[in-house]
Amino acid sequence: MTPTGGLARRASAAAALARQAPALLVDAGDALSHAATLVPREVEGAEARALFVLRTMGTMGYAALAVGEKDLAFGPEWLAREAERAGVPLLSANLARLDGTHPFPATRLVSLGGERVGIVAVSAPGAYPAGLSAGPPQAALREGAAALRSQGATLVVALLHMDLATARQLAASEPGVDVALAAHEGKRQDVEAAGPALLAAPPERGRALGTVVLWPDTRGPWADAGAARKAAGDLASIERSIANAKARLARVTAEADRRALEALVEVQERRAELVRARLEASSPAGRRFDGGAVTLDPTVADDPAVLSEQAALLRRVGAPPAPPGATP
Repeated sequence: MTPTGGLARRASAAAALARQAPALLVDAGDALSHAATLVPREVEGAEARALFVLRTMGTMGYAALAVGEKDLAFGPEWLAREAERAGVPLLSANLARLDGTHPFPATRLVSLGGERVGIVAVSAPGAYPAGLSAGPPQAALREGAAALRSQGATLVVALLHMDLATARQLAASEPGVDVALAAHEGKRQDVEAAGPALLAAPPERGRALGTVVLWPDTRGPWADAGAARKAAGDLASIERSIANAKARLARVTAEADRRALEALVEVQERRAELVRARLEASSPAGRRFDGGAVTLDPTVADDPAVLSEQAALLRRVGAPPAPPGATP
């Protein structure tokens, strides 16, 4: 995400969600900078923006930030010091120094809504800034999840700082994890089952607040409690497409256009039948979840205090550069 982007709206949306049910705020990494290596002229403004993001996360009560390579732009000592000042717990089970010591805790256990929630974070293997390296993530994830279970965790959340395909494989292979959240590529992934775990990834650059809602008192295989709502949305979209195509059919004169529109209506009507069948299906039985994303557009109110601080910061240091390859 772009540092500072959407933070005032994110704070407001997160507070609204927390009023509805106990909420756990976490980030799977790369929250603080647009790049792992900064040119000298960028450092002052980038550091000010990173500090603002950390302070805001602390104010919002984030339970954990997994350490990604872009979070290390100012070094691991800076990150550890400033995160502690901001009250933001840092996690990484497999990042290590050259001497084999680990600069960040591997896990954290918190109480939430009557549950004991364990959080563990791992990064993709390889070299990281400031001489750090990440070892094999699977072994670190398994050890962290097992340690959390031994401490009484009733739910284990894994923060996976890696590409989505690798995160999916890792989540599916680790039975000790209930929910896995991935970040690195900026690709959005709606909540899906990945083996015994749920997997989700938020969209890039702070455009939305990804949500995973769980019903901890349910048991069995994961079942999507939002299936009917999602099917209703799909059906409404298909029916609009059919209505538009039929309206165009009434106006077209070219035979080729008429055949194309008739084929479109036929395809969409078959799709509509399949979606209606989803709507008529019985309520899901199993361990229930729902997921989605709160789009941080102008319909979401800004948190006044965060907005004021953000505006002052941007006036002072300007907006950060867009990440390479990012779309506007």
